[in-house]
Amino acid sequence: MNLILALALLAVPASAQKNAETLTIDDVVAIAVKNSPAALAAEQDIIIAKQRVLEARFMALPQFTLSGTLSRASLEYPALLGAELGDRYLDTRVGDNFYSLRVQALQPLYTGGKNTNTLKLAKTANNQAKVNYEAVRADAALAAKKTFYTLLYQRRLKEASDAWLKRAGELSSGLRKDAFEDLEAAMLLSALSDRARQADSGVEAALMGLRKALNREPGSWIDADGRFEPLPVQTDISRSLVTAMEARSELKSELYKAQMDEIAVSMAMVRRNPTIYLGASYDVNAYKFSSLTDDSERSNNWLASLAIHFPLSYDIWTQVRQRKAQQRQGELKRAELQDSIRFEIISAHREAVSWQAEAEKLAAETARMRDGYEAASGSARPSMAALRALCALCELEKKSLDAVYNQLLARIRLEWAQGRDFAK
Repeated sequence: MNLILALALLAVPASAQKNAETLTIDDVVAIAVKNSPAALAAEQDIIIAKQRVLEARFMALPQFTLSGTLSRASLEYPALLGAELGDRYLDTRVGDNFYSLRVQALQPLYTGGKNTNTLKLAKTANNQAKVNYEAVRADAALAAKKTFYTLLYQRRLKEASDAWLKRAGELSSGLRKDAFEDLEAAMLLSALSDRARQADSGVEAALMGLRKALNREPGSWIDADGRFEPLPVQTDISRSLVTAMEARSELKSELYKAQMDEIAVSMAMVRRNPTIYLGASYDVNAYKFSSLTDDSERSNNWLASLAIHFPLSYDIWTQVRQRKAQQRQGELKRAELQDSIRFEIISAHREAVSWQAEAEKLAAETARMRDGYEAASGSARPSMAALRALCALCELEKKSLDAVYNQLLARIRLEWAQGRDFAK
């Protein structure tokens, strides 16, 4: 299957690659976040949470019921219909048919705080769903940035490898070598050729990774528009730590989880409180269907009730202790998360600063060595020493590109760890 896909890609004309969709890093992040299945699923969680808030509000409203019953009976002893059939008592004097209509209303006056806490819990869950959505978006953006810079890195590495391989081949073909020098030159060219092939494979793999991050078809042509150079980190660790405590979505989610744990404890406590309901109903009963509209042939019943329920349960305090233990678990988890965030920021900041200095040093060293090589090439005849120096210069340039790539990855990890991108 992979071979067929590779042949299909090779069969695409070069003009299609020239017409590839060129995307900047901002474009890549926007498209990746928009098309992320995880982000789309988290967005549906927000919709669900909003509807649960509405359901919690409805609990405080009166509940209305309209029911109708048709009973056909032959009774020798009084019978009582179940709750599903209207909770009606049928006497033996009832004829063959019995018709009944009922309108009922039930209004909770006091539920011990259950409805209030349920609404608070739903609102908190809604806020948590929103921050979870932001966390998923941040993860999608981080993955998109990685694929973008990986493509820039692999493409730049391919350009350098191809250029050095071509130059080494031209230099080797003009040398007069003995048997061992010819063998050494072949080995050096083989190493450069392997690096060029690896760079080609790296570009293809980076393109596939970018397509996957953007949720595009495997054969679509995409190009990255960006400069492959270090991006300095101009903030200190303390500022990044403060930013993370304010903006990190995972930490916000845990704070909402703390509120939910507190509400859960309150809901366990309110099980001790009584509940009060006000109910009213109006019944119309008749032995003939036509009598339902005739006042003289039907019976009308109405009633209003005030009910108070006192809970008597053995597991009230066990539930309270469980919720308090869960609340303590949440506190420990938040402390662990805060420590983890601090470690992530310190580690990413140090890596970004270290690789930035390394990239600048290697870039300057590569430029100086290249100038020296060009000067020596212009004044000395081709030799095996020149070929070995060319291979060493190729290796030095690869180290310089690796340092730039590692610095960019450390920087985007730092942005993710603090929960906010750096100002451009």
